[in-house]
Amino acid sequence: MARLRPSRPTSPLPPGLGVGWRPPLAAAIAERGDLAFVELIAESVDPDRPLPVALTELDVPMVPHGVRLSLGGSEPLDRARVDRFVRVAQRLDAPLVSEHAAFVRAGGVEAGHLLPVPRTRAALRVLARNIRSLSAELSVPLAVENPAALLRWPDDELDSAAFLTELAEQTGVMLLLDVANLYGDVVNHGTDPDRFLAAIPWERVAYLHVAGGVTAGGLYHDSHAHPVRPQVLELLRTAVDHWPGPLPCLLERDTHLPPVAEFHAELDAVTRAAGLTRATISTAISTAISTTTGAAASGAGSVPGSGTGAGRGSETGAARAGLEPADARADGELLAGQIALVRALTAGDGPPPGFATDRIEATRAALIDKRRSVVVEHWPALARTPGFRAGFAAVAAWLPPTTTWADAHAYAREHYDMLDVDARAELLVACTAGRRFALACSRPGRLPACLRGPGTDRFLGGGGSGADTPPAADRDEPVPAGAGKRGGLLVLIRLPLVGLLVLGRRGHG
Repeated sequence: MARLRPSRPTSPLPPGLGVGWRPPLAAAIAERGDLAFVELIAESVDPDRPLPVALTELDVPMVPHGVRLSLGGSEPLDRARVDRFVRVAQRLDAPLVSEHAAFVRAGGVEAGHLLPVPRTRAALRVLARNIRSLSAELSVPLAVENPAALLRWPDDELDSAAFLTELAEQTGVMLLLDVANLYGDVVNHGTDPDRFLAAIPWERVAYLHVAGGVTAGGLYHDSHAHPVRPQVLELLRTAVDHWPGPLPCLLERDTHLPPVAEFHAELDAVTRAAGLTRATISTAISTAISTTTGAAASGAGSVPGSGTGAGRGSETGAARAGLEPADARADGELLAGQIALVRALTAGDGPPPGFATDRIEATRAALIDKRRSVVVEHWPALARTPGFRAGFAAVAAWLPPTTTWADAHAYAREHYDMLDVDARAELLVACTAGRRFALACSRPGRLPACLRGPGTDRFLGGGGSGADTPPAADRDEPVPAGAGKRGGLLVLIRLPLVGLLVLGRRGHG
């Protein structure tokens, strides 16, 4: 029998179904009349640009979900990333923001995706410090997610439920429980799901995630590109039994998007598994309103250490300056371990002591495949180049991950003689993104050259050594254009009112 908690959740989200907002799914999402909220990848939102009309017309709460802050990293949070994250939350008028109990870089090297932190007291202290630092900048609560992981650190001191519980107790942070990631821990690491679900502080759970995945090499991969497995839906049913009433529950689907009918069927399956009927949601909303009213009258129910904006910018400097020598040594050891792990995964260094070689190799392959899938999504013509999968893997094996542009550019440089006009046009369009005036050209045997204006101070020249990354290289959504075969000169002109003109001769193919 599941143990029911005496307190109600303090989630600022309404109970009900949520979905990860992705532009290709906009029409299908608009057809849903039962959405309670949506979630957006924070790094995909430009806080200085208008939001898509299809998104704002949903008229539901919007939650920015960060994937790049590296809260679990032992180095200070990147100020520019934090500032942008805060601005995105303000732009969305978000009631809540979320990130991961993970790290994505160490020693100046990007891992390319989320990596688990060791479940040690030292890592807990670092994660808590970074959460406090971020929370001091926010005016809304923060929730952190249990990440997916193919590997584990050899020196874990706490189980995953105890680690998350202590994190919530120390910082007041809320939790985003990813049920699919929990299923991954069950398959990959032998986690007991019943013990985990019975131990976590459900009163701190802000919302739930579910997503699809795939098994490869005996390991479960959280792909967000496959249907939600029946086992994950069953685990979701078990999870919600631990709380007396419906919770906010969101489906993530990032790539390999299904037909609309299948997408709706998957959302309906999540709705049923999470017990999100109209009657239960109506009752939960009424209870939440009365609970909130009572809490407001008594001054209770606030999230300690988050959503206040107090102490802005003070946590990082003060906390680090006042470290005890033993804590400083532990931080240094954690940083060294994280650097060694990132280098093993991106530079091909040997596995750090205590790590299983097969898990390092599986994680390394998964990181490369993740990078490839993002390039496929944003550079479809480039991805249609014959032998793209193997060719990209060979390039990514020696190229540390930075941006999708860098990955696409490196692949194009190594395989230029195989690129057709479609692929070269994509490169030209990406070079000129974000400018009203631009002239770009591509010649056989050379990468694109691009002159942009007004206000530009850069000419990007192609050649055997490649070109500099354009100022818009951070933008992972270049607009595809062009058509044709491999061959000769290709010229792109971008003009106000006229738009893009791609001029080229077909060549001999």
